Amino acid sequence: MMWAQCRYILLVVTALVLGGCQAVNVLSKASHKISRPVNIDGYCSQTDEAGYRDQIKISVKNNTVQALDWTASPKQGTCRFQLNDFTQIATRPTADLQSKTDRRCHVLVWQDRDHITVAANGCQSSCPASDQLLPVLLDSQTGGCKPR
Repeated sequence: MMWAQCRYILLVVTALVLGGCQAVNVLSKASHKISRPVNIDGYCSQTDEAGYRDQIKISVKNNTVQALDWTASPKQGTCRFQLNDFTQIATRPTADLQSKTDRRCHVLVWQDRDHITVAANGCQSSCPASDQLLPVLLDSQTGGCKPR
């Protein structure tokens, strides 16, 4: 019985140590991601096998969005996001554009290791198909499309 209790305590301690290492690893990766400013002049036009289409032209300098024209066409309609309809409210940790007509609608831009992501969130009032929108992935070197 004593051996079973020792094994249990050892298992718990090991799990805590490994969990702590994983948490530190995740935090260091996250801080690495958010420390890289987005700089891109990108254009992407793509259609997937299911017929979902994206066309985006974007320019970002040091996390400040200078140009955006994004049309996404899932099966249930088309959504269009243009910079004139948004106000940039943050540059860190992501470039955050808020709709001028619906404060819940945001277009977010951030950089991961090898790509830049552009995604919309909370835009149901301006885009009825927004729950079907997929983020656009752009190659951080070329500005072109990256496969999803």
